[in-house]
Amino acid sequence: MDVRFVWLVLALIAFVSTLSVTEAVRVAAMHLRAVDHPGGRRLHRSPTARLGGLGIFWGFGVALAAATYGHGVWRLPVHPQGMGLVGLLAGCGVLLITGLLDDVRGMRATAKLALQIGAALCLYHFGWRVERLGIPGIGSWEVGQLSLALTVGWVVCVTNALNLIDGLDGLAGGLALVAALAASWLLAGSGTPSFLAAGALVGALAGFLWFNLNPALIFMGDTGSLFVGFVLAALTMRAGQLVSAEAFPLVPVLLLAVPLADTTDAIRRRTLAAAAVARSPLEFLRETKRRVFTPDGMHVHHRLLRRGFSTRRAVALLWGVGTSFAAAAALVLRFPVLGLALAAALAALASAGLVALEPRAAATPLAPPVAKGPRVLALPTLARAEVGEPAEATSQAA
Repeated sequence: MDVRFVWLVLALIAFVSTLSVTEAVRVAAMHLRAVDHPGGRRLHRSPTARLGGLGIFWGFGVALAAATYGHGVWRLPVHPQGMGLVGLLAGCGVLLITGLLDDVRGMRATAKLALQIGAALCLYHFGWRVERLGIPGIGSWEVGQLSLALTVGWVVCVTNALNLIDGLDGLAGGLALVAALAASWLLAGSGTPSFLAAGALVGALAGFLWFNLNPALIFMGDTGSLFVGFVLAALTMRAGQLVSAEAFPLVPVLLLAVPLADTTDAIRRRTLAAAAVARSPLEFLRETKRRVFTPDGMHVHHRLLRRGFSTRRAVALLWGVGTSFAAAAALVLRFPVLGLALAAALAALASAGLVALEPRAAATPLAPPVAKGPRVLALPTLARAEVGEPAEATSQAA
């Protein structure tokens, strides 16, 4: 059986599975009071359920369970090529539970960081590693003993980047979908289990977006952003190591350019703010630690809203930017000089856009979006749900 056909089947299984269970997750979240209430940085007008990541994980897991029976590589759990999947699922489980606890009860940022590092170490133990660094068209170099640090750093960085960008309806899910599709395209020639795992993630994210597009019926919450970020970190890392010895880190960075750029800008902004008020190196360290983990409402999507963009236009713009960078990543592998030129041009435009958005963003307060009327979920297999006001997705750790 052609592996691309298996990819499509798994994507459809994940799509239907997520689509069929997410409404039940939404109702359960409301009963558990795992909801985001309006106010503060939260822009939605009515309590909106979190825990949407459970629906994504269900679709992802059901598809992979089907793969164990439908694809020869995974018929035995201890198959040499399938052991990497064990590590991926183990790390997913750790971060799914971490996000679930944070959404329901709350969790300190340092505790979440420690668990993310633990999940990354699990991934490393099962063979998901950064083994080479390179520059397309120039060459590559083995990293040797730096492999562990680079692997953990990449996984933690990507996981948190997706968590931080989860601030508008459909934003994080759409950007993750773009990256998963691009990773699937890169891994298509490898025929490895990671290619099929990418298909399962694509289908699960597509099913979840039905409920998460503006006005959202449910947010993915930390349950989803940590889990999805972790899987994307693993898949993009594997793609960067398999498609070309020269691909990592540039190609994976381009696939996740929007969340990574927003996270980098947030760290820069908060560090400079700490430096402005600190009177000693020790105070600077304390202030930096406090500010880095403190939301400031200055992410790129907040700035777009302040400039008058509607939620849907802001999300569409950032989806388009993410897709452009993903196209540049694909071009880099085929035509390195042309691809690098396009990536550099896109990076320059994005940097200029961030700079242009910053001055007015500090002066104009955020306003809740204008209501666009009720949204009715009309699926024959699901309960009908009505939401009277639009909801904006928020992250617990922005």
